[in-house]
Amino acid sequence: MRKILALLLSILMLSSLMTALGEQSAPPEGIAKQQVVKLMYSSEMADWNPLHPSAAGDWANYIDTLVEYDNYGMVQPCLAESWTQSEDGLTWTFKIREGVKWQYYDGTEYGADVVAEDWVTSAKWILDPQNTARTADLLFDVVGAEDYYKAMETTERNGDWDSVGIKATAPYELQFTLTGPSPYFLSRLTYNWGYPTNAQYLADMGETFGTDNTTFLYCGAFLCKQWEPNSYRIDERNPLYWDIADIHIERIERRYNAEASVLEAEALLRGEVTTASIPPAQVDGWLKDPERAQIVRPSRPGTGSNYSYFYLFNFMPTYEEKTVDGYTLNHEQWLKAVNNINFRKSLYYGLDRVKGISTYNQYTPEAYLLRTITPNNFVAADGKDYPDFDALAPFSSVDQFQPDTALEYKAKAIEELTAAGVTFPIVAYMPYQTDTTQVSLAVVVSQQLEELLGKDYVHFVLEGYPSTDFLKITRRSGNYSFMMSWWGPDYADPETYTDPFNLGQAYSYIWRADGMATQTTQDDPAGRMGRSGFDETYWKDFIYADMVAKATAEKIDNSVRYNGIAETEAWLLENAFIVPLGLLEDTGYVSSNLNPFESQYAPFGLSNARYKYQWVYEKQMNTEEYNAALAEWEAERARRIEYAEANNIDY
Repeated sequence: MRKILALLLSILMLSSLMTALGEQSAPPEGIAKQQVVKLMYSSEMADWNPLHPSAAGDWANYIDTLVEYDNYGMVQPCLAESWTQSEDGLTWTFKIREGVKWQYYDGTEYGADVVAEDWVTSAKWILDPQNTARTADLLFDVVGAEDYYKAMETTERNGDWDSVGIKATAPYELQFTLTGPSPYFLSRLTYNWGYPTNAQYLADMGETFGTDNTTFLYCGAFLCKQWEPNSYRIDERNPLYWDIADIHIERIERRYNAEASVLEAEALLRGEVTTASIPPAQVDGWLKDPERAQIVRPSRPGTGSNYSYFYLFNFMPTYEEKTVDGYTLNHEQWLKAVNNINFRKSLYYGLDRVKGISTYNQYTPEAYLLRTITPNNFVAADGKDYPDFDALAPFSSVDQFQPDTALEYKAKAIEELTAAGVTFPIVAYMPYQTDTTQVSLAVVVSQQLEELLGKDYVHFVLEGYPSTDFLKITRRSGNYSFMMSWWGPDYADPETYTDPFNLGQAYSYIWRADGMATQTTQDDPAGRMGRSGFDETYWKDFIYADMVAKATAEKIDNSVRYNGIAETEAWLLENAFIVPLGLLEDTGYVSSNLNPFESQYAPFGLSNARYKYQWVYEKQMNTEEYNAALAEWEAERARRIEYAEANNIDY
């Protein structure tokens, strides 16, 4: 296997297409005299421990990772200035950047440089179950890591750290030895286990480590100089930062207000904040006002959680059999219907996704539409965005809302299900969260499908639940027939979007893992056929799990790997097991003095939360400017991907 050269900045010097932001000869036009970001927030910092993932976005600017992503989503050196991969793909060796200082919150030096051993310290802490880091599993593809974690779970706590494949082989050389080749390994380094931790400081602080802004060490672009809970937080540019030329913002001022989501838009008009989300109730007024319309734009899809939202069919229902408004919820009837492909396809092609997304954004819902499970601009190979791969192109290139096609499948389903003894209408139980926009979405989607397909064919029984324990009560318990759900990526590989639907996983998408029999038979050594009375559904798991395993067995050639995973995803869509909907996290409108296309871009990890490369501008971007900048960004990203592939460089 080829060696992977990590000095990707050299690419930028070899092509006029690759001009690095930090190498601009002069600042761009229109920047503000004061490079100060002003924000209003309503959720206080919940956790200052950098090794916990719960508030990662809040302190992503305080500590750097081994690698990071630039504003086009291309991996870049960070605290690791270069790296190589062994020919067998198992050993990654990182050259740690020398001269990076550990600092206190006030900028004074701690007295130690960042060294390779600092990542060993982080990994050892995360792999100790007593520390509840909640990301230990991200390290389990490292040799010995999972065994160490399990040993530390026991009363004896007798884990053998020497057997774990994370070593500081020299003061500035860090080595990971994996259990198998991992084509997405670099992207996983942008989570909390990619942070370094000074062992001596960690030991000295004990339980007080990471309890506020003064109790952990900094090595990132900003220092949290001041923090008063439920009042304010002030970050200042770190003058000792190793890449200070790319840090243009001098200060980040955050002011607490419990009503920030309602008040920040008006605060922006007064110049009190530089970025504000426009409340849904105010969007119409902003867009119809000639002056405000010139300073508001859509949120950028994929820069938040990048959650893919879709509808699920449940093949193992547990809800109570009861009559609601004259309609009876019945397991037997639902199971016959859901195991009929024509019934599923009638809903798949009958769902007006744009109408559903309009409950979140009525102005530009098409911008957030998904026709595949894996979103656009996530990964690419062969010079193509993943949803454009051959197996997925028939879905991504065509509108999936096809009323006439839906009615054709309805007619076939009625014929087949009537012969099977099904009584119409099919009654589908649809739970939703009561304290979110899901209320409107559930109503609109259920009514739209009933109007198109007929209430005499399908009827939805809606029931709302609060957000607290919503998934535990509904999806994870099998307490639904048809419901919206979501999944976000953990690393830069389409395999991450196969996880929720695979055999034996614990998240209970489609089929419930706890419904699988544990005993095996001679004819069924994997134990896949026993399903607590629902044996007719076992084949779905069997086929999908085997397809995923075959596709992901390829660890070196991303073209082969991605094409195989695309075929797997296409199988889910072709059989209408999943009904894609959209990217609902980023469907709002914002007014901001920041250019969203200058910020670091990655739909996973912590890069999106950083302020590196960004400038504060005098004027906010409007929708027309945003659309033009988006088109330019997508074209430039495609050119950079093409360049990286032509030069055999990972991206």
